[in-house]
Amino acid sequence: MAKVPKHIGKGEGGAGIAQLPAFFYDLIDDLNELRNKQIALLQKLDADAGTADTDYAATLTPAPLKTVKE
Repeated sequence: MAKVPKHIGKGEGGAGIAQLPAFFYDLIDDLNELRNKQIALLQKLDADAGTADTDYAATLTPAPLKTVKE
């Protein structure tokens, strides 16, 4: 797990200042992981015969992330 620094700086790195691209890439990875787990949970709910007859994946699946890594 990456720690969020108090001072991000200008992205030049050095002296303990986080580099902005690496910081944002870690955030994108975290968001992707959360999104994928939510989608898996919704699919599991849809496959479970004990839940109400609701299409959870169709109604609650998050939109694709707008921010991607290059």
